[in-house]
Amino acid sequence: MIEEAKAINGWERIKDYIRDEKYARSIDDKSASINPLKNITSDELSALKVSYENYTPYVRAFLIGIALLQLLWDVMLVSTILYYHIMVEKFISGVIAILTWFVTYRVWYTIPNIYPNLPGEGIFKYNNKTKPVSTTPTYRKKSSTNGKHFMGMPINANQDSENGKEETK
Repeated sequence: MIEEAKAINGWERIKDYIRDEKYARSIDDKSASINPLKNITSDELSALKVSYENYTPYVRAFLIGIALLQLLWDVMLVSTILYYHIMVEKFISGVIAILTWFVTYRVWYTIPNIYPNLPGEGIFKYNNKTKPVSTTPTYRKKSSTNGKHFMGMPINANQDSENGKEETK
């Protein structure tokens, strides 16, 4: 269920992407953009806007349904673990469950041109895991001592005083 719910990650950002892309196209902005909608056509953008508005209530309802099913599944799993089956059966069923997940989501769905695709794939990627690169440089204050520090303070209190004495000698 978690693999299928990954498609919902970032769903609410689509509205912001649509707004930003419509604005960029209205002022004919040709600068480099990190908006995932920059490569789709105007027809696809308008269809996306309509689809987003139509499907958002269903996506939210499905998210609540998935959460309830996950809760039910967890209760059933814990009760089964506590009251039924021997250890060998638990181990074998765990291995089968993990192998089934792995073959489905990491092998079968990743083969190109074979349906179904991974959840969340479509004409654009709205749930990218990449973080935008910061253009501002970050500077780190160099320590005057070679010892270990925690929150800018030396871990050993005598360390700075010893280094100070050595420098003055």
